[in-house]
Amino acid sequence: MAGRSSVSLRQWPRVTLGLVLAALAGATALVAAYAAHPGFTLEMDRPMPGVLTGFYEGERAGQDTFAWTRRQVTMRLPDLDRRGGWTCTVRLRGGRAATDMLPEVTFAVDGIVTGRYGTGNDFADIRVPLSQRRGAGAIITLTTDTFVPGGGDRRELGVYVDRWACAPDAGFTPMPPRPAIEAAAIASAAFGGLLMLMGAPAMLMAAGVIAVAGLQTLPLVRDFGPFSAFALPVDWLAIGLALTAWATLLLSRLRLGRAVSVAGRVVVFVTFAALYLKLLALLHPSKLVIDAVFHAHRLEWVLQGRYLFTQTMPSGVEFPYAIGLYVFTAPWTVFTSDFVSLLRIVITAAEAAGGLLLYRLIARSWDDRVVAATAASLYAVVPRTFEIVGNANMTNAFGQSVALAALAAATLWPLSKGHWRQWTGLTLLIAFGLLCHISTFTLLGAILGTLVLLYWWEGRPSLRREAVMMATALVAAAALAIVVYYGHFGDAYRSAARLRGAPAAAASASPLQTPVSVGTSVYDAARFSVMAVGWPMVVLAVPGLFMWIRRGWQDRFGLALAALAITFVVFTASVVVAPVDRAFYRYALEFISRVTLATYPVMVIWAALGAVWAWRAGGLARVTGVVLVAAALAAAGDAWLGWIR
Repeated sequence: MAGRSSVSLRQWPRVTLGLVLAALAGATALVAAYAAHPGFTLEMDRPMPGVLTGFYEGERAGQDTFAWTRRQVTMRLPDLDRRGGWTCTVRLRGGRAATDMLPEVTFAVDGIVTGRYGTGNDFADIRVPLSQRRGAGAIITLTTDTFVPGGGDRRELGVYVDRWACAPDAGFTPMPPRPAIEAAAIASAAFGGLLMLMGAPAMLMAAGVIAVAGLQTLPLVRDFGPFSAFALPVDWLAIGLALTAWATLLLSRLRLGRAVSVAGRVVVFVTFAALYLKLLALLHPSKLVIDAVFHAHRLEWVLQGRYLFTQTMPSGVEFPYAIGLYVFTAPWTVFTSDFVSLLRIVITAAEAAGGLLLYRLIARSWDDRVVAATAASLYAVVPRTFEIVGNANMTNAFGQSVALAALAAATLWPLSKGHWRQWTGLTLLIAFGLLCHISTFTLLGAILGTLVLLYWWEGRPSLRREAVMMATALVAAAALAIVVYYGHFGDAYRSAARLRGAPAAAASASPLQTPVSVGTSVYDAARFSVMAVGWPMVVLAVPGLFMWIRRGWQDRFGLALAALAITFVVFTASVVVAPVDRAFYRYALEFISRVTLATYPVMVIWAALGAVWAWRAGGLARVTGVVLVAAALAAAGDAWLGWIR
């Protein structure tokens, strides 16, 4: 990118042309992707989007998913291309114990009855034709008699639907709905405009626009995506993020007193483009809710003034459920009542902020913006974060972002004697991190405690003074977190002590029934650790580790990375060597997954060092590095699409 990031009046014709071309790229990519996959299939395994009403919540019988209808189901497909015919196939059965009570179903398209069909207790595929006509859009209704099953279930149930699929007839290639085309065009133009404001040269701008335009089509054409069923309008989401990215650059320029570096601008674009693509999948109608509703309810409790609540483990042990995420999100609820989407936006934005923070941390500490930009980009594609966010482990994901901010502050801020403002800020930031998740309390405390010991062990007077300040900040933050929140759960702690005491006494009298071997624990710990960041990053981290040692790791940032690595090794090893009964082994593996989430930034930074070394080395090393980075991106893409598959 050029050194300047402003646009003069004489450049507006070029800007206008660039915006038009970016919009055309988005629209063209959507039309092509929709032509390849214009149909959709609803498997009844997730909440119904707004285009489909009249179903009860989905259920599961073994491996099969289904949903009961009410008296009438309505599917609205606005702007569906009707220049050719479509056929919808509904797989259903009557679901009545008494065969003489099996209902008849009536299908209508745009108010005109297309057929009446008797049902049985075996599944049948009913084909509903949508004939060619002038104009766009379709409204399909299913109407049937209902019954009340009894036994406390007062629902009025219609028929039992296993699948609902619609596809164009053979020989007809439809256009996507017009609102979807407009949204794709506007989103591409928004990021194209951002690139122009950043001063990107033509080739880089083309690459950025093509990447956004191509990748956004994958969620936009998926299932009900083309029918404007996203939780938020796609075009406004893109515009808002592009403007926020531009504001971030402006604020950075004001703070620095100069233009943001080329690497910095690349990181801002990549971070916000990745954030946009992640939110497209998280807000997609096909995204499974999983635990998101749980967190939305907890946010409602906080808004109602209920701050103290616990989480019950399968063993019966209760532990305090930290509320940092909900307190942080509460002020933003004035803008929306869709708490599930709001929480998803907050945790994903916090993760994106972590990428920007990582760039600043490396650029300030090592003055190597290429490594910093590479690390920030790799940070956005770590598989473990896709798993955590996709499964809606929201407090854990948010806690990790706050923990990274606390570690960055402890590394960058001056903490020698007299810097009490920085000490106070660090104390409050650590305390907030401790209040985000119980595992963050343990692991962030361990990371910072290890960092204090490393500062002291290094022996330099300046580091020892900062070690004292950091240690007192950590102790003060822990005390504050206990006084404010964790100290209010005395009954839960006493009950946990009683429950743990009984098994401990029993265990002393009898050996483990089915202990897990050390070999199995080592293998699973290694497997989980590699899966957390993906094998390409692990391979890149090998030369990166040597480059880190060669660079010199005794500075504050190098010691912070050492603290992350030591924390990972110590906690993982403690799980591996500890005797664990197979009945509780899954909890040990779950703890390892939390350890990897807390410490993966060190692996990302080592991988970035390895990738940059490979590029600078040239030859076969460069080719290998490019292949490994491409493999890491492919793994991230697969995890991203897994959210809406």
